[in-house]
Amino acid sequence: MSEKASGPKPANKGANKSSNPVNKVFIGLAFLLFVMVCIAYANHFNNPFQYDDGHAIVNNYYLRDLKNIPLFFKDAVTSCTYAPNQIYRPLNTTLNAIDCAIGGKGMPVPFYYHCSIFITFLILGVFIYLLSIKIYNVAFQHRLNPYIALLTTAVFMLHTATSETINYIYERSDLASTLMVLVALCVFTYYKHLRKYQLYIIPMVLGLLIKEPAVMVAPFAFLYMFLFEENLGFNKLFSSTSLKLLVKVAPAFVIAAVVFLFEQQMSPSRWAAGSYLATSADAERIPYLLTQPMVMIHYFNNYIFPVNLSADSQDWEYITNPFDERVVFPVMFICFTLYLAYKASLQTKTRPIAFGILWFYLALAPNSSIIPFPEVIRDLRTFFAFIGLTVAVVWALFLLYTKYETIISKNAVLRGSLIALMSIFFIAHTYGVRQRVKVWSTEESLWKDVTEKSPNNGRALMFVGKDMMERGEYKGALDYLTRAEVKWPTNQYIQLNLGVLYNELKNTAKSDQAFKNALQFDPQNPDCFAFYGVTLISNGRIAEARDIVDRGLRFNPNHPDLLKMKAQLSSMGNVKSKLETLEESVKLHPTADDYINLSVEYYNNARYADCIHAAEEALKLHPDFDLAYSNICAANNALHDWDKAIAAGQKAVSLSPNTELYKNNLKIAYDGKEHSK
Repeated sequence: MSEKASGPKPANKGANKSSNPVNKVFIGLAFLLFVMVCIAYANHFNNPFQYDDGHAIVNNYYLRDLKNIPLFFKDAVTSCTYAPNQIYRPLNTTLNAIDCAIGGKGMPVPFYYHCSIFITFLILGVFIYLLSIKIYNVAFQHRLNPYIALLTTAVFMLHTATSETINYIYERSDLASTLMVLVALCVFTYYKHLRKYQLYIIPMVLGLLIKEPAVMVAPFAFLYMFLFEENLGFNKLFSSTSLKLLVKVAPAFVIAAVVFLFEQQMSPSRWAAGSYLATSADAERIPYLLTQPMVMIHYFNNYIFPVNLSADSQDWEYITNPFDERVVFPVMFICFTLYLAYKASLQTKTRPIAFGILWFYLALAPNSSIIPFPEVIRDLRTFFAFIGLTVAVVWALFLLYTKYETIISKNAVLRGSLIALMSIFFIAHTYGVRQRVKVWSTEESLWKDVTEKSPNNGRALMFVGKDMMERGEYKGALDYLTRAEVKWPTNQYIQLNLGVLYNELKNTAKSDQAFKNALQFDPQNPDCFAFYGVTLISNGRIAEARDIVDRGLRFNPNHPDLLKMKAQLSSMGNVKSKLETLEESVKLHPTADDYINLSVEYYNNARYADCIHAAEEALKLHPDFDLAYSNICAANNALHDWDKAIAAGQKAVSLSPNTELYKNNLKIAYDGKEHSK
C-alpha cells in the first residue's frame, strides 16, 4: 500500500512487529548482492596493468615515494610519464602512490590497486543506495522502496558495462570522482539544516582534484531541490523559484568553476585532450559534436545489451554532415528521451525518472559536447552516467509493477516469472562481468577482443602485433604492425614497435628509420628515447645510446627505464662501441675475418657503402671469401643497386651452393630488379 508523498506515517505496534522479518530479508538480499559482486570480480585481482597504466603507474617514478605527494599538488608532470596525458589530478596521483606504498615492494603491484579499487566500488554501492532511497521516498512512499533502492544498486554494480571501469586501473579516477559526487549529494540531501555551512562542497572539491566530472555536483543539487523539495516540474523551470534555487547552490557553481579553471592552468599545454579551453581543436568542435548523438545511441545500446563493449573504439570517425541519418535519427531519439524526462517531471511519483535521465546526459556532457577528445567514443565514459540511467529504468519498472501489484500478488505464476526474470538478468550480467574480467586478464586477450569489435582500430592492431613479436612470430607481427601503420601512420608507438621488430629481423636501416619517425611524431615522449636506447645498447652503439638517453632524460628526468640505462651506460665508462673497436682492430691487425666482422657491423649501422668497402678489403686478403660476396650482395640490395647485388650474389652462391643466406640474398636481388622494371 502506498502512502502520501509528504512523509512516512507514524510508527505503530503492527509495523514494529513486522519490521524484524523485513529487515532480515533486506539484510539477506544485501549480503547476497555483496556475494554476487565478489563472485563477479573474483578473478580480477591479479589482472595486469594495461595500456595507459604503463605511463601513469608502472613507469611513474614519482609514485614510488610518498614524500612526493606534496609535489603532486604543485606539478602535473608527476601524474604520468607521457606528456600528452599529463593533467592536474593530484588526488588521483596520490591514490596511486598510496597503493604503490601498500604493496611494499618499491614498485607498483597490480593486486593492491585492484583491492583498493574494489573496496572503493563497494563503498560507492552504499552511497548509490542512500541517494536512491532518499529520492524514492520523497517521490512515492512505498513499503518496497528499500528493496527498490537495493535493486538499483545491484543493477549498477553487476551491470556488465560497469566492469570496464573496475577492470582498468587507470580509470580509477572515474570511480573515485563518482564516489565523491555521491558523497556530496548525500550530504546535501540528508543534512538540509547544514547547507548554510556548504559542507557538501568539500567532497565536490575532492572529487574535482581526482577528475573533472565532479563539477556536476552543483547542477545535480539544483535538480534535486527543484524536483523533490520544491515539487516542481520542468514546465516551471524558468520561474522565480528556479532563480532562488540557483542562488542557493551558487557557491557550489562558483567554487567548481574556480577549481576547474585552476586545474586547467596547472595542466601542461601538452595535454592532448586539451586543456578544455584550448583553441587548437576548434576545427574539430562541430564534427565532434555532430558525432556524439550516434555515440549516445551506442551507449544506450551498451546499457540494454552490452555485448559490444570495447576497451578502445579508436576507429570511430567524425560525422561532418548535420543532415546525415546518423545525426538526425539519434537526435530525434535524444529529444524523445528528454521529452519523457519532461513528462515525468510533471508528477511527483515519476520524478526519479526525470532526475535519472537528466543525470545521464549531464554526466556525459563533459565528454560528449563541443569539447573534442582524442577518442570520439569510449565505453568507459558511461560509468558515471549509468547511475542516473539505472535510477530512471529501475524506478520506471517499479511503477509499472505497482500498477499491477494486486494482480501479481495473487498469481503465483506471475510472481515466479518475475523472480525468474530478475534471476536470469543478474546471472547473465554476473557472467558478463566475469567474461570482461577474462578479456582484461592479459594484454593479448584485451587487444584481440578490440580487433574483433573494431577491425580497423590501428592501436589494437599494434598491440596484437606487439604480442606476436614477443612470442617470436615475426612474420605475423610485421603483418599486424604494417596494417596498423596504414590505419594510423603518425602514431609513435606503432613506429616504436616497428623499430623493435625490424631490429629483431636484422634490418637496421628500417629499425633506425622507425625510431626516428617515432621521435619526429612525439619528440618529448620518454618512451621513444627508452625503446631506441635499449636497441642501440643491444647493438653495441654506445655513443649513440648515450646521446638518446641523455636527450630523453631532459624531458623526463625520473623515467625509470632511462635512469636504468643511464646507470648501465655510466658503468661502461669510456668503453668504445663495437663498431669503434672493430675499426681499431682492423687498423692494427688487418685480417679477412676482421674486415668481414667490420663489414657486418657497418651493415647493422646502415652504412652500406662502408660495408661493401670492408668486404672488398677482405677479398683482397681472401679472394674466394664467400661471405664477403654475400655482404656485398646484401648491401647493394639495401642500396637498390640490383645488378651489382646479383653479380656478388651469384659469386657467393657459386662458392657455397648450399648456404640459404646466400641464396636468399640473391633472390632478393632478382626480385628487386624485377619489381623495378
